[in-house]
Amino acid sequence: MATGPAVSSALETIGRHHLECCICQERYQQPKILECLHSFCEHCLLKYCTKHHNAAEIPCPVCRQETKLSKVGVQGLKTNFHLIGLVEELELQKKIVGSGDTCLLCDVCEEDNEATQRCLDCGQYMCSVCSRMHLRFAATSNHKVAPLEDIHEGKVTVTKEHPKQHPKCLIHEGEVARFFCTSCELLICRDCTVINHRMPEHTYIERDEATSVFKQSLAELFTPLENTMLHIQKSREEVFRMKENLGVTVKRVMTEVQDRAADIRAEVTAKENRIVDDIKNIQTDREQKLEECEKTMCLALERFEHSLDTAREVTMTASDSDFLSLYPTISKDLKLLADQSIPRVDNRLAFLKFKQTEGVGGISLGEVVTEGKWELYREFDTAGSDPGEFRGAWDVAARQPDEIAVGDRFNSRVVICSIDGNKKSTIPMQGYPCGIAATPTDNRLVVVEESASHVKVFNSDNTLAYKFPTVPRSEVGKTAINLQGVAVKNDGTIAVGDVARMVLTVHSPTDGELLHTIPVKIKPYFLAFDSNDRAIISDNEWKSDTVGIVDGNGTTKRIIKPTIKGEPAEHCCGVWTDSSGIYVAIRSACYTGHIHHYDSQGGFLTCITKGMPYPMGITFTSDGQLAVADYYSVKVYHQV
Repeated sequence: MATGPAVSSALETIGRHHLECCICQERYQQPKILECLHSFCEHCLLKYCTKHHNAAEIPCPVCRQETKLSKVGVQGLKTNFHLIGLVEELELQKKIVGSGDTCLLCDVCEEDNEATQRCLDCGQYMCSVCSRMHLRFAATSNHKVAPLEDIHEGKVTVTKEHPKQHPKCLIHEGEVARFFCTSCELLICRDCTVINHRMPEHTYIERDEATSVFKQSLAELFTPLENTMLHIQKSREEVFRMKENLGVTVKRVMTEVQDRAADIRAEVTAKENRIVDDIKNIQTDREQKLEECEKTMCLALERFEHSLDTAREVTMTASDSDFLSLYPTISKDLKLLADQSIPRVDNRLAFLKFKQTEGVGGISLGEVVTEGKWELYREFDTAGSDPGEFRGAWDVAARQPDEIAVGDRFNSRVVICSIDGNKKSTIPMQGYPCGIAATPTDNRLVVVEESASHVKVFNSDNTLAYKFPTVPRSEVGKTAINLQGVAVKNDGTIAVGDVARMVLTVHSPTDGELLHTIPVKIKPYFLAFDSNDRAIISDNEWKSDTVGIVDGNGTTKRIIKPTIKGEPAEHCCGVWTDSSGIYVAIRSACYTGHIHHYDSQGGFLTCITKGMPYPMGITFTSDGQLAVADYYSVKVYHQV
């Protein structure tokens, strides 16, 4: 049998785990029960409710389930009398257990005699004398009195109330609560049935009947709830197993990630080393080519310097007879040098770029690009005669700051568009505009019309500034002309190509006055001038396949013969030149149009783009974009 201290410890544990308020950590005092069946001291709930002032509901401090409050607040919650009884019972049992070690005094006599008995009905501790007297009174003669020794040894069980005692009415003093109001769910007395809980507003039944009925109704809920608890317990066990497995899984996955990351780092490093090695090899190869080119240029320069110095010295110091004897040799040498092609360098040797790729999945850092690639940036307008449509986009010019002027040939107009393709304005023409150029200083447009006798110059606001003939005014209408190409030279003068007379006429930019005429051997359908005042001339006639580089006197210095898939191009159209070389639009059949890039001496470098329907005039914008008049549209390319 358990000893007194052991029983006392067990009672203390029970009280701490089951009979203490979760808020104040003390024994329950006037406990109130919430709808979730958790109970708390009334004064603790009152303090707790200050955080939820005037709230119609309060969350349970333990499970957070809401409980509705009546108008009177916490006081309106049901008092948990069961808990009150358990607390009192616990205190009683602790007192009984503790009496084994301490002396209990008689509750009846005033002599402070030691109690040896306890009345199990009225709960009084009595000495042996008082216990005998207690059983002699008629009112208590049927009470059961037990020795404290038997109680300590567990032979007799002590409870707070006698089983035959009945609960008292909380409203009417002295009345036994024999009924249960089912409407209010309260225990009531006989007086309550006729005062506060009268029928038919209220219904009530006997307390014993209510107890039996409601115990049965609760018992019917026990089994399904117990089944639910079993499911929850199984789920809880599954969660516990998942938590344990999660730790193992996390370690495994982390190891896999770390191993994969190590592999990727190793592979990335290997790719990095390969790319760096490729760059170094490119550097070595290009440096070697550039050194060879530099040596070739140095030798050529020395050759030119020696011949020129010798010729100058002989010309200035030699006697007439000596000069004449050396003249044939020197003249032959100088003419040979003049006809030699200038050593050129491949501009692509200076281009090097790293093109990155996104993502790590393919472990591709990127690639080294050794030559710039041109891509279609935008395309605007479609075939037709309506505003914003083209019917023969023939030539194109870049106008500052961000405009493109397009010669819309068979719509007899010049269309001014923004670089984004939005139409801004239109200049109506009387004939077919076939050549168009822009002046760099005053932002004017120079327009040549097919079969027209005069070239027209338009101000930046598209008003006509002036027009001029390409022949002396006395010959206007008498001399047959066919004006096609036009270009603005580096000095600002205007050059016009006359296909009928096979000449270039150069005019003043202020009033169009004819300055001089240059005869050429290539029909000047399209024109461009480089920084050395050389004319780049394209013959657009079928199967002419010729682009010429012509000096200021009209002498053809170089001939370019563009090809498409190894075959001569049938049409050579628009031309453009800058410090990077010469650009030519060519085509054979429909949708075979190319834009080719050549160096300044006419050596082929690369094909910028292909597959255009009818590429005609070309130009470069101020920011380096290539604009192409492609008959029914204008295409803009940029280098990436």
